[in-house]
Amino acid sequence: MRAAFVLPGLKIELSFEINPMDPLPQSIKMAPVDADLIESVGYSEPTRTLYLKFRDGTTLRLEKVPRFRYEGFLAAPRKDAYHKTFIKDQFLTKPM
Repeated sequence: MRAAFVLPGLKIELSFEINPMDPLPQSIKMAPVDADLIESVGYSEPTRTLYLKFRDGTTLRLEKVPRFRYEGFLAAPRKDAYHKTFIKDQFLTKPM
């Protein structure tokens, strides 16, 4: 969000985020998964964003994740191992 304040002889412009801890978009459907550490997963095709909710309550948003990585995760027999090998530390990750 941008805001500008103009006073006689002075102009101030501000740029800031209202909520840096973005909530999970309501349009994202989280699917439960059979894994020891991960509880559910969601994916946004338009933004290529992967959402992972862990059993400890932590939710992560991973950016620029190709769809094949999401599909590979869903198909993996050992989802925790797939996450550790192909997803963790490979994409820009933000806590939610």
